[in-house]
Amino acid sequence: MSMEKMLANYEFEQWLYKEAQLLDDIDFDGWFSLMHQDLKYQMPVRINKEGTERPDYTTDMFCFDDDIDLLKLRVDRLKTDYAWAEIPPSRTRRFVSNVKLEDYKEEEFASVNSYLLLYRSRSTDIHHDIISGERRDEFKFENGKWKLSKRVFIVDQTTINTRNLAIFI
Repeated sequence: MSMEKMLANYEFEQWLYKEAQLLDDIDFDGWFSLMHQDLKYQMPVRINKEGTERPDYTTDMFCFDDDIDLLKLRVDRLKTDYAWAEIPPSRTRRFVSNVKLEDYKEEEFASVNSYLLLYRSRSTDIHHDIISGERRDEFKFENGKWKLSKRVFIVDQTTINTRNLAIFI
């Protein structure tokens, strides 16, 4: 691996760590500022298939399939009294690992894969959620910064054992 690619991989690791901290700190405006105007933010439904056939998720059915406008509505809604699923806000901890730069054009485009383990607890509930999966991200360079332009989150579970998906992946 070239030094340039190693440094770029490190830069995206730091970007993903910063994103995780913003979300865990409930700084949704700070997090939203990392998004590109062309954003596509998706979580396909995982399905069970016999044998080793892949992909084992749908390409036309999603738990969420947001663009920048819909994501902005979700962020803004969390600041109101109408986001009942997040009153009080969930306590989350995001663990990002296995960050791998797949494709890279300096100050233009990047494709990055990573794993995410998300721990979530609610209020005084003794139960907690653990969601894990792979993120396939694409970035565009804009005004001197990398912005997320596409995220596909491939969840590991076929049945998501959480009361809602009012959080961000």
